[in-house]
Amino acid sequence: MIDNYEIKKINNTNVLYLYINIDLEFGKHISKNKKNSINKTIKKYIKKNKIDFKEGIIALVVGSTLLGTIYLNKDNKQNNPNNFVSDSIITSIEKNINIKTDNIIEEIIPKDNEIAIKDNNIKQKEIINNSTKTTNTKEINNKNNNTTNNTNTPNNNTSSNNIDNASHTNNNEIDNNIKTEETINEVIDNNTYINIKRKDSSIIKLELEDYITSVVGAEMPASFNIEALKAQAIISRTYALKAISEGRILKDNESNQSYKTKEELKQIWQNNYNTYYNKIKDATNSTKGMYLTYNNKYIEAVFHSTSNGRTESSVNVWGNYYPYLISVSSEYDNTNPSYIKEKFLSYNELSNLLNIEINNETEINIISKTSSNRIEYLKINDNTYKGTDFRNKLGLRSTDFDINKNDEGITFITKGYGHGVGLSQYGANGMAKNGYNYKQILSHYYPNTSISS
Repeated sequence: MIDNYEIKKINNTNVLYLYINIDLEFGKHISKNKKNSINKTIKKYIKKNKIDFKEGIIALVVGSTLLGTIYLNKDNKQNNPNNFVSDSIITSIEKNINIKTDNIIEEIIPKDNEIAIKDNNIKQKEIINNSTKTTNTKEINNKNNNTTNNTNTPNNNTSSNNIDNASHTNNNEIDNNIKTEETINEVIDNNTYINIKRKDSSIIKLELEDYITSVVGAEMPASFNIEALKAQAIISRTYALKAISEGRILKDNESNQSYKTKEELKQIWQNNYNTYYNKIKDATNSTKGMYLTYNNKYIEAVFHSTSNGRTESSVNVWGNYYPYLISVSSEYDNTNPSYIKEKFLSYNELSNLLNIEINNETEINIISKTSSNRIEYLKINDNTYKGTDFRNKLGLRSTDFDINKNDEGITFITKGYGHGVGLSQYGANGMAKNGYNYKQILSHYYPNTSISS
């Protein structure tokens, strides 16, 4: 979970920065009765690494985003609400985030130079008896790369799936409620303008459709079919409008949707910039104002890079059921050159990652799989793991994997990339190439939804 740390003096207060694995799917730490799991992990990490930090503020960081803060007293326990972390300190902490840690750089630039669209963010809601009980959760999602001359060129999104927004800690609980700043949106000459918070904490005002164009350019390879790009534009617009309606301020990094300026896109696309930008602009303009709804409400606009031939139900990933985030076929996923990938981990690495002793005689048994053939639970000796937790701990690309043991370690052979919920981007591109339009793509991956305008 925690890849790195550093201690800084901020406003005469000791701050311990904990850099969280950018691949971590965070829903499991927040949902149900597991609110203290992060606290335990933090205490364990401090003890294991012999960090001399007895009192001050702990800042939880994912990528360049401050997830939240925890105040520690001399007894190494979270203090009561009277130890509230002020806005001024929060701002100073954000400005001093070190975004050049080794683990983050490695994630931003994948070694195999492939499209790395990570898990998208989701703010979960319990749907029970047609009523909605809100549970704020985040997932690192959406670290993306784009294509230039049919060569995948990395560009950073997260994300995901990857954490949504900054939060404060209250009564020993990590609460992922957003620390909102006032989101000012204006309509000028029939165009909607929204505020975007940049990495340097400055606020810029963008026309909504220009923002969506830049988001699609960052989220999906521009070489993809125009109908797939249209579908992505509607999903990205849905995410933005839902965030605005909930009072969330949009950011330009992996904590929300990735946003790239025209200058950044020029660096990525180089000689193809005009062709790619105009192509994505056409996709945005032709779907202007469109968004996805269920029962006249914005949907949770989650998506992923590549499924395993079938998408996953949200209930198997985050524990929350949505009628439009159910398992559906996704037959074109194998068009991704990285559809099947191998990852080798030595027994020593596995032992450290799972915090148990593993060797070539250790028994690993698959207990159950979901209907989409992803691992639901597996058992190692007397330890039982949820498939999504196991994937996060080991940094695997998906929960659909085979296990090959040898004397030195284990090779995990994965299919697909991401949490598998919602639209598969490679699947959507395959559908588009085979004659499906954006409406058909969206109705397939998000059944029971409607396109509103």
